[in-house]
Amino acid sequence: MVNLSELRIGNILHPDGNDKTVVATVRALDENKVSFFEHSPVAPAQVAAVTLSTLWLNGYSFLYTPEDRGWKKGSMVLIPASDGFTFSLGGHVQTLRYVHQLQNLYYALFDEDLEVQLDQKAAKEEVELAADSVMVNYLPKDKQSSAFSFRLSVEGSVFNVCYRKDHQGYWYFSSYSEVSQE
Repeated sequence: MVNLSELRIGNILHPDGNDKTVVATVRALDENKVSFFEHSPVAPAQVAAVTLSTLWLNGYSFLYTPEDRGWKKGSMVLIPASDGFTFSLGGHVQTLRYVHQLQNLYYALFDEDLEVQLDQKAAKEEVELAADSVMVNYLPKDKQSSAFSFRLSVEGSVFNVCYRKDHQGYWYFSSYSEVSQE
């Protein structure tokens, strides 16, 4: 069980303390339930903390640097410890064991949320999967067309996705580019 006073909207948790394979993002909190974007609301006693690991640090764009003997993102360095990762600033030392603790500390220090950064291969796969699921809505009416494109929103970003026709007449995902949102 996680203490509700430690949580904030945007924290990553296990919404079912018995199933440590599922993670979800907190959408709303009250004393009777924790609501998630990707999961049904549950009683606070049902949630469990997600253990902080190098997989999560990689996802949040921390890089291991031998000179620091730890994981670094900007000016923040986390040193591996037997029970998690240690953060120190001046005389303050804090051990982080869970993802939500890292998220909260990072927000307190830098006034911004940590966001998972997909590697390029995973990002392409995510955009392609989303585009493939809606591309039939954008097929060109002209049967002679050999290419078409459309805009697609994925995870808060907008992409221009392109399809081409192969020599057998089947459409395939050929490329994508992120559209600047200025």
